[in-house]
Amino acid sequence: MKLKILFVFIAVSTLSLFSMKAILWTLLQWGARFALPLALVSIAGYVWSFYLVQSFKGVQLPKSVLIWIWAIGFIEVLILGGLYHLTPQYFPAIVGDFFFN
Repeated sequence: MKLKILFVFIAVSTLSLFSMKAILWTLLQWGARFALPLALVSIAGYVWSFYLVQSFKGVQLPKSVLIWIWAIGFIEVLILGGLYHLTPQYFPAIVGDFFFN
């Protein structure tokens, strides 16, 4: 059970980080006019993936565990976005390399 939770958590974190990277890249390349719709689509995909994982028979984790996993993934994006926008001097260099390279 713990391995399933870890696997789902890693998948959700990866999904949220790559969505954030795509939104940031789009914002820097083409501006907010294209980044905002992409952000809305990414949010919809993030919410949809919650219901998709819930429907898998092989996963069968309690709904409360899945809610916590998705909440932690969302908080992860909020923290990284806050560090980048509000206090860029504290933005971790290894994370910056991921987003900007």
